[in-house]
Amino acid sequence: MITSLRVPLFGLAVAVLSAASVAEAQDPQPGGEAGPPPAEDTELVFEREVFQYPSFTRSNPFSPLDAGNTGPRFEQLSLIGVMYADDPTASVAVISTGGVSVAPDGTISPVAGDAYYLKVGQRVGNVTVVEIHPERVVVDVEEFGLMDRRTLVFQSRREGGT
Repeated sequence: MITSLRVPLFGLAVAVLSAASVAEAQDPQPGGEAGPPPAEDTELVFEREVFQYPSFTRSNPFSPLDAGNTGPRFEQLSLIGVMYADDPTASVAVISTGGVSVAPDGTISPVAGDAYYLKVGQRVGNVTVVEIHPERVVVDVEEFGLMDRRTLVFQSRREGGT
């Protein structure tokens, strides 16, 4: 019997609350005004946020950091040979992702990897050859847009190389 009384009481409470909200909407607001001002007195203002970007060139944050640097990185390369000439444009550096091994009897055998024959100014991966000397090659290494000058050293067997 108690449950049958709850439904009419709930309906009565909803009716009283809705009647109160309708009465509030029809009552004038405090201060004597009877609602919003007429439409002809209302001025519409449209504001737009304006963005300004710096004029210098920025890199695309969504492009990969190593874009355009296809090929091996400096850490993967080793100097395995130099064909040196007095004329700097005729010298050739043999740079490899593998290497060479020297047996005790002096036999030289290559270690698996790609070999690159580079002259001054040529590039492989993130490395550009700057100078070629008989026992070393000076290169520029580009990492994340910065250039760093490094040296690849050819270690012959008498200098402790393998």
